[in-house]
Amino acid sequence: MTMAAGVAQEGQTIEPFFSLPPGLLASENLTRQVGLAASSAESPFEGEPQYDRLFEGLARALHAQSPRHVLLAGERGVGQSAVMVEFARQAAAGKFPFLQQKQIISANARFVPRDISRAAIDWLFSRIGIEPELVVCLDGLCSLLHSDADNRLRFFGALARSHCRVIGLVSPQEFEDCFAGHPDSLEFFTAITIQEPDVHVATKLLVHMARGLEQSYGVTIDRAAIHRAVGLADSYVLHERLPLKALRLLHRECDDIRFDRTQLGRERLCVTEEDIVRRISSVSGIPEHTLSGVGESADYRASLNELIIGQDQAVGEIATELGLIKAGLTDRSKPASVMLFAGPTGTGKTEMAKVLARLYSASKRLKTYTLGNFAEPHSVSGIIGVPAGYVGHDQGGRLVNDLNSDPYGVFLFDEADKAHPDVLQPLLNLFDEGWINDQRGVRAYADRAIFILTTNVGQRQLVEMFREGKSVEEVTATMKETLSRIRHAKADRPIFTPEFLARLRRVVIFRPLDCLAMTGITRKLLRELVVDWQVKRSKELIISQAICEQIAQEAHRRNDASKDREGGRVVHKLIADVVQTALQRAIGRDPSRYQRSRRITIDLADQTLSGERARSLECVVSFI
Repeated sequence: MTMAAGVAQEGQTIEPFFSLPPGLLASENLTRQVGLAASSAESPFEGEPQYDRLFEGLARALHAQSPRHVLLAGERGVGQSAVMVEFARQAAAGKFPFLQQKQIISANARFVPRDISRAAIDWLFSRIGIEPELVVCLDGLCSLLHSDADNRLRFFGALARSHCRVIGLVSPQEFEDCFAGHPDSLEFFTAITIQEPDVHVATKLLVHMARGLEQSYGVTIDRAAIHRAVGLADSYVLHERLPLKALRLLHRECDDIRFDRTQLGRERLCVTEEDIVRRISSVSGIPEHTLSGVGESADYRASLNELIIGQDQAVGEIATELGLIKAGLTDRSKPASVMLFAGPTGTGKTEMAKVLARLYSASKRLKTYTLGNFAEPHSVSGIIGVPAGYVGHDQGGRLVNDLNSDPYGVFLFDEADKAHPDVLQPLLNLFDEGWINDQRGVRAYADRAIFILTTNVGQRQLVEMFREGKSVEEVTATMKETLSRIRHAKADRPIFTPEFLARLRRVVIFRPLDCLAMTGITRKLLRELVVDWQVKRSKELIISQAICEQIAQEAHRRNDASKDREGGRVVHKLIADVVQTALQRAIGRDPSRYQRSRRITIDLADQTLSGERARSLECVVSFI
């Protein structure tokens, strides 16, 4: 979805300037496109100084005699296509007189296969190279080059002979791969960077684009929904860029409305603020009631506290880190963050990593490497692949493949203290330089990824320090010292070297769970059980508060007896034993009554307990 959805106000078809065989390269005439747009349409870029400078910079670069072409570098989704449509409008309107008689066309070569890229280059320049009054906006320039020496020579030779001007649209990563290492290539281009628009400008762009969606789908989009889409996307869709990520929210809602109307016969004609909140909640996992209270900027602490119980200090540190990543205040040459989570088992370390993956990653999935399975030196092949000559060499390294498939991934290195030192060695460069090579020589960049290591080392010492009232700062310092002394049993070498520990941005301590935390975890899990039964079985579960309190107390007792080795996992076990087992038995005794019921109540068999601690909780289940 580009700004073209917002400018074709009359419903006309934009004629292609030229076409190639199917699947090779598509094009459209931007100069003709803006001529078909409604003349009264106000430009969303009007009065924005950063874009005035951008358009003037483009014009100056195209007016120059040498270099004659432009590289417009920006992350996917920041509005490169929208900028080019606006630039074509300004050129046609005579803002830059030398461009007024030129035709500005766009061509998309992003999906050109490697085996026909050479033919595509020849065909492209045979059509455009002889046209001096032509400016070609070429998306997917690096797809034509494919890091192939012959293709590069062919392309730049044709570019040197051509009379037209080319504006290549590239991402910063593509610029690094295709041009930064080839200074000769930059002799042909002036490099101009386009930044992600701020919330104010993105909102103006989205208002403009929403008009095209309304006409295309026959719907109305509330202005409040547009503002909400920009604000929530900016805060909670961290793996994409404005304005595209906000536009996608509106687009998906419009798709849902069309489906409801045409397939289900439901009359729904408007995208509302509540629709946007519900959609963001579904992709991020943040409850709707929390998102409804979010203003212009995200309160990550409040959002994470809804999902991670009893870890206020850890939540605060991670919320701060997320805020820094979102604001772009982390070192861009290194991973977005590298954190080590330390604390007793079952305190929420892995759950926190899963929450971060839902918030941050494009796939929403946590990529887990259980380093307890990497205790031998040769097991490093599970990270960077096997050497040449061995079976599976062509498959490459798992970490490199995962990074390239999901650059905004969240990676969990679980039980990091059990890994062989040779396995952690490649991570030194990854955490320091922000890239890693596999055994094939394929490189992956990690400048947008979050890496999390977990460890239970020193958990008894950690529990004792908290019981003695030590501060988090004291506990953290002690844990760092403890980690530095750990040696691998077989290699007799330090697992966490000083160089490795220095590359950690944060060491986050997870506290032992007290009774209040167990109560919060129990309430959360029972609430999820109620929702699950409502959605999957259309049954309303009513679980008494007494059950919640008794399960929480029993969970705390068991965790305390195990010296904090159970953690929150004991709550899962108790809910299965107490509530779900009781439900299963009741259904087995009277299945027909269960089928007829719409409501199921669950209460303690004896709520008095008369001082006897609830080691064997019994429930009464009633079908209504």
